[in-house]
Order: sequence, then C-alpha cells, then structure tokens
Amino acid sequence: MGMSEADVVIDQDETKRTTQAGPELTYDEAEQTALLARTLDRLGNRAGLPPLMPEGPWHPGIDTEIANVSLIWLSAERADGVPSAAAYLAALHLWNDNLSAAHEIVQSAETPTAMLLHGIVHRREGDYDNARYWFRQAGNHPAYHGLQVRVAAYLKSSRPVGGAVGDALEQMGAQGSWNPYLFVSAAAMLEYRTEEREARARLEYVQQLELEAAIRFLEGNLGALRDE
Repeated sequence: MGMSEADVVIDQDETKRTTQAGPELTYDEAEQTALLARTLDRLGNRAGLPPLMPEGPWHPGIDTEIANVSLIWLSAERADGVPSAAAYLAALHLWNDNLSAAHEIVQSAETPTAMLLHGIVHRREGDYDNARYWFRQAGNHPAYHGLQVRVAAYLKSSRPVGGAVGDALEQMGAQGSWNPYLFVSAAAMLEYRTEEREARARLEYVQQLELEAAIRFLEGNLGALRDE
C-alpha cells in the first residue's frame, strides 16, 4: 500500500503487473470494476454517518474488499497515478472507520491529498495537534474549494445549535474558504460533550462532505474512474 512511484514497474503483458517489492500481481478489469462498485455501494448505504471518533472499523468485510482493489488498475497502469490510487483507498478506509488501515497508507506518503487524509485520521483519533500539523502540510488543497460551498449550503439549511460548538458551526457557514483548523477545534470541543447530539450530527455531516470532497478530487485524477 505504501508504494512510491519508483516502486512500480509496468509489464508488457496487459494482464500482469509487478512491483519491485513484491510478487507479480494480476487483475481482471471487469472484476475490479465490479468490486469497487460493490464497495462504494455498501459504504454509501451504511446506516448513519461515520462518527467523529470511531471505536473501530464499521464493516471488517469492506476492509478486505478495499485491500483487493488493484493499485495498478486504479491508477490506469501509470506509475504517477499510484500515489492518488493509494490515497483513494485510504479515503475508503476512512469511510469505513478503519483509521489504522488509512494511516498505514498515508503515513509515508508526501502528496498534499495524502497529507489532508493524514490530518483527518489524526483528528478522528483525537490527536488534534498532529491533525493540525498535517492539515498545515496539505496547504490550501483544491478539494477545499467546492467543499466550503457545500458546507455553507448545508449549515444554512440546518437549524442553528447553541453553545461553543454552535458558534464554530456558524463560523464554518460564514467563512469564505474552508478552514480545517476550525473543524479540528469544534471536534475537540465535542469529544467529552456526549450530550450535544445535534451539534455532533452537524459535524458528522460536515465531516462526510469533507471526505467526499477528497474522494471526488482523487476520482478526477484516476484514469480507471475518470469515465465512471
């Protein structure tokens, strides 16, 4: 999962792919397409939104499915697409609440998207200082541009909530561009306030918008998904 661009070698045989660090990998394009579609369907139809701080993976079987998605297929057999493919699988693990699997992928990656996902991992772990560090490393990510519009529209249509978290949500809706540090602060406020269910629901929805923004950005970079 942690392969760099240099680790990938494309075989001349269209059905066989190799890596310098491991055995020959094979894939069937139709099977891969069906596998990913099934995985996305199961994640999209899960009951309830992913929590801010999960206790463990939502569905262990989905982790197996994600692990069986071929990086080489997903990257359309381009070595420079492998980092985006790996980040995409990390995002799916995040959707499935498997922070450990997501972290294993992004911890050695150096792309802005991997750093963004790294920040989400640590925020959901409750490691807020590390989350801020990785969001700072990610910089003003292109995925943020559409994200703020969606967040503002959602919060505008939602009933306001009170308290400090409500103030943070109000700021999120009014800000001109996405501020990941404000989200970190709001999540930290809620960590020990289990009674504030409405505020938690708002943040969980915003969190899902954030993840979907990263996934959409990655889908635009991946040859196997560009025509989906």
